[in-house]
Amino acid sequence: MRYGTRTHSRRRWSRQGRRPCCQLRLGYEWAYLYVALCPFTGDVFAMLLPHLDKAGFGVFLRELELHLREKGAGPVLLIGDGAAAHTAQPWEQYGLDWQRLPTACPELNPVERFFEELRKWTANQVFADLQQIEKLLESLVRGYMQQPEAVKQLTLFPYIAKCV
Repeated sequence: MRYGTRTHSRRRWSRQGRRPCCQLRLGYEWAYLYVALCPFTGDVFAMLLPHLDKAGFGVFLRELELHLREKGAGPVLLIGDGAAAHTAQPWEQYGLDWQRLPTACPELNPVERFFEELRKWTANQVFADLQQIEKLLESLVRGYMQQPEAVKQLTLFPYIAKCV
């Protein structure tokens, strides 16, 4: 998920006949939140990295592999879109299987639903710098890490539950 100092406006409540208003900032700093999660257990692994590229994704996969090894996880299937960083990795070296989603189908990806929930908390806010939004994202993700049932409720889509 790309995040940054640019304000993303969303719908707001206001009095009838009045146009809702909020402060905006047209910032040009951004970075990326990498997330892998398990819809069955609610386990979340996340990293904040400066770029979405092959090198950054490789760092994420190495750390994810260590995390999964510590947890004693069995075979892991990652699903995602066709971003160049995602498709440029030799998945086998990390002990992971990869399934690419069809083009223009973010609603099939459980992580996108998780990102949608995070964006609700960051919308209509002005962030002075990246550290400010990173602090908020870190607290939100840690909150979800402590509430695996909430993660399962958000991400365990019926098509996933039927496959297992």
